[in-house]
Amino acid sequence: GKFIQVSDATLYYEVYGSGEPLLLLHGDTFGYISEFEQYIPLLEKHFKVIIPALRGHGKSELGSSRYSYQLFAEDALAILNKEKVDSAFIVGFSAGATTAYYLTAHYPGRVKKTVAMGGAIGTMSLRDGILQKLQTNTGDDYEKMLPALVKERKKLMPKPNSYNELIEKLKTSWLQTNYIEREKLQAIQSPVLTVGGDRDDYMRTEAFVEIQQLIPKSSLAIIPNRNHVGLILDPQMFANVV
Repeated sequence: GKFIQVSDATLYYEVYGSGEPLLLLHGDTFGYISEFEQYIPLLEKHFKVIIPALRGHGKSELGSSRYSYQLFAEDALAILNKEKVDSAFIVGFSAGATTAYYLTAHYPGRVKKTVAMGGAIGTMSLRDGILQKLQTNTGDDYEKMLPALVKERKKLMPKPNSYNELIEKLKTSWLQTNYIEREKLQAIQSPVLTVGGDRDDYMRTEAFVEIQQLIPKSSLAIIPNRNHVGLILDPQMFANVV
């Protein structure tokens, strides 16, 4: 593991293997570097794998900045710059997928190819009722859903009692109407693969189709019988599709 100081926070990341750079971006709320752990042995044989801990998650500090997918993308770029990486392949899951779309749309010279798994481009991507839950759920609510997992996440945090604060800061990013401008997505020229589960808990299946149709050189993989988290827990899909 390594640390980098950005303007308002110390961020943590890990690097494995050698070869062409591959940036892995994990999800938020319950997410962390460990969600990719079963894939690292496969990937590090072929790539220099760079995995940031999203600010506020695990060993990365919360910082004082207003959370947005632009901020998360800039954090990732700071890490690529420290590793002297000009351009990289990107694989992102959930919030990491949204950040991957943002990087691809706004920093085209830094991205070779993108795989976005379960990523939204705005609140219009969400299923009915999800936005209200994102507005009202607290850190305590999420901890009740997965108490053992959140307990382990808290142990890693520089401020172990800051999980509620993290959720409140994440809401700022979740509740933006548009995470990435449509015209920016329509201007993407590098290859993009959008991956969605047909039973995603948060996103409409049609939203994955809409995203794929917005991005010119893009492909779409709808995985049957997979909910949101099921995408990242499916090693066969990850190896074969990604």
